[in-house]
Amino acid sequence: MIRAVALALRIGAGAALGLAVIVAGREIWRNHEGWAVDALGWAAALYAAQVAMLALGWQWLGEGTWPGRARRVWLRAFVHGWVVRYLPGPPTGPAGKYLALRDAGAGAPVIAALLWVEQVLQLAASIAVPAALAVPAYGLEWWWAAAGGLTAAAGLALGGARPGLVRRVSGRFGPRGERSGVVVAAGPAVLGFAAMSAAALLAGLAFHVAAVVVSPWPLSRWEEGVAVFALASLAGYVTPFAPSGAGVRESVIVALLGGQLGAATALTVAVVARATAVLVDAALAAGYFGAGRIGRGVARRASAATLSNRRA
Repeated sequence: MIRAVALALRIGAGAALGLAVIVAGREIWRNHEGWAVDALGWAAALYAAQVAMLALGWQWLGEGTWPGRARRVWLRAFVHGWVVRYLPGPPTGPAGKYLALRDAGAGAPVIAALLWVEQVLQLAASIAVPAALAVPAYGLEWWWAAAGGLTAAAGLALGGARPGLVRRVSGRFGPRGERSGVVVAAGPAVLGFAAMSAAALLAGLAFHVAAVVVSPWPLSRWEEGVAVFALASLAGYVTPFAPSGAGVRESVIVALLGGQLGAATALTVAVVARATAVLVDAALAAGYFGAGRIGRGVARRASAATLSNRRA
């Protein structure tokens, strides 16, 4: 049953991602005149680095919750969650990871603890990055926003990932209540939070580069560019039923940059940044599933050759 649901989600997510790629490519082609399109490669590279950092943070959290598993278990779950999030509806990314981990043999309390801590730390990182850049981006008079945001991020991370709370939450999915609960080790949780914070910074830098390429946005104002994207991503992250924050993130970007660039130019920046991210996601997913298919084919041929040699 789990495999059937996972297959249905994968097919649906693949179709949704394919449609997003078509729309993204059309938007870039329609508006590319006058751009240094090759410079968007830097934005794509930064976005790919963000995805890699999130995958690393996910692996660290996984190893701190369900140790002793091969790296491919965590990579497979991450890729499934990353692709499935393109489906509309309630948060589908965690659902994709849940199904992949259940297929790998993880118990429900383990998955619940891992997903809970991941969501808490990712939300905390999404708050911490714009808060840390508030003063460099907007001036010393924004110290209160920086202090408040960093305090909220620290409180959320420390409180939400507290072992007692995680054990109670995850225990609700086990047969013996809290006694079935598990926790995420402190060291991997700290590493996971650091990776998620770095990922948020890389995503903001990717947006900043895209804005420089397609608009008069100055390269020197990277702190503000990262802060704008981090705030927009936070809004998309906390909005349910928006696949990967689609629409919400773009609206916030237009609201924050429209006064400086004009609404039309700010919307172009938002659309191109989204399109670049979609194309990178598609390339990474195709690489992962393509490599997996090739690897399975090689393994089958090697197994057949070994069996033939034994018979001979």
